[in-house]
Amino acid sequence: MVRPLAFQLTDGRAYTYVPSHGSFTIEAGSNRADTVVELAPEEWCAYVWELRSCFAMLYADQISIARGSFGQLVRWEPPLRVAFDGQGIYDIDAPPTVEDPEGNLLDFTRTFTLDDPQDEIADFLHSTGFVHLRQVMDEDEVEALRVDVDQAVAAARPDDRRSWWTTVGVRPVCNRVNYLNDRSEQLANLGGDPRFARIAALGRADLRDARDRLDGNSVVIKVPGAADGLADLPWHRDCGMGGHPVKCPMLNVGIQLDAATEPTGQLVMIPGSHRGTSRLPSPKEAARLPLVPLSTEPGDITVHFGHTLHAAPPPTRDRGPGRRALYVTFVPPITFDMVGPGQGYNDVLFSRDGGHVRHVDQLH
Repeated sequence: MVRPLAFQLTDGRAYTYVPSHGSFTIEAGSNRADTVVELAPEEWCAYVWELRSCFAMLYADQISIARGSFGQLVRWEPPLRVAFDGQGIYDIDAPPTVEDPEGNLLDFTRTFTLDDPQDEIADFLHSTGFVHLRQVMDEDEVEALRVDVDQAVAAARPDDRRSWWTTVGVRPVCNRVNYLNDRSEQLANLGGDPRFARIAALGRADLRDARDRLDGNSVVIKVPGAADGLADLPWHRDCGMGGHPVKCPMLNVGIQLDAATEPTGQLVMIPGSHRGTSRLPSPKEAARLPLVPLSTEPGDITVHFGHTLHAAPPPTRDRGPGRRALYVTFVPPITFDMVGPGQGYNDVLFSRDGGHVRHVDQLH
C-alpha cells in the first residue's frame, strides 16, 4: 500500500503525491507526507525523464529520505511512470494472460532453433518477453569463447570498474566482467555474426550491437556459496537503473557457456511482464506469478527484452564451478545518441564500493 509521498527540492519547492481511489492527487508542500524525499532540481528532472531510477539515485547518494522509507519511493515509482510518460502497468496482483497474435494461450516451456520459422520465434518473443534457442553454437565455438572469458576473469581486479565481485567464505570472487570485447577480437565480433544479427532482428529491425557502451559484451557468473553483493540477482529489469526511454526495446542475448539448471542458478522469467511497468515482486508475490525457469545446455541462447522481469536465484549447490553466460546487447539507434562509448546506466553501481556491488537492501 502506498502512502503520501513528497519530493522536497533543494531550491525550496515541495509537492506531495496523495493516493486517492486508485489514482492520486498532488498538493503543494510536504506536511502531509509520510515519506519525504530530498533531492536537487536536476536530479528531479533526471528522475522524471527516467534517466535515473530511484535505485540509481540511492546508489549515487543523490537522494536522502528525510522522513519515512525508501521502500515507499520504490512502491510509488510504477504509478509515477504511468503519469509521467504513459507507460502501461503489469499488474503482479492479477497478471494478464499471455497469448499469441491469434489469441491462443502459449506454452511457456516451448523452445526453438534458428531453423524454425522466424515469424514464430518473433511472435513468441514479443508475446512473452523472452525465448530459448537451442544449439545455436557448437561445442568447439563454446570452448573457444570459454577460453577468452576465463582469461578476462583471471585478469579482473576489484578496483578496475569493469567487474563485479562477491565473497565466498573470506575470499573475493569475481561474478561479472564487462567490456569483454576490449580484450578479445573473437568476443568483440559476436554482434556481427549473421546468427546474432538474425536474433537481434527478432526484437526490432533497427537494433544495433552495443559492444562499446552499456557494459559492452559481458559475462555473468553464478558463484556457488556467494555471500554478498549482486552475485545472485533478485527480481529486476535490465533498465532498472534508468534509461528505459533511451535503450528499450533493449534485447539481451545470452550465450550459455555451461548448463543452466536449478542447481547452477538458472535464469527465471515472468512472461508478459515486458509490456508494462510494475513494482518488483516479493518472494510471496512471485510465487503466485507464472514463473518460467530456463533450463539450457552449452551453446543454447537465451533472448530477453531488458524490460522483462527476471531473476537469477542462487545455485542450490554449495560447491563446484560457477555457471557462465556471455551477453551481447542490442539497442535502438537513439541509445548511441544519448550514451557515449564506455558509458552505461549501471556505472552508478560502482559509486560506493567499487567492484563489491552491494544489494540495495544493504544501502538503507
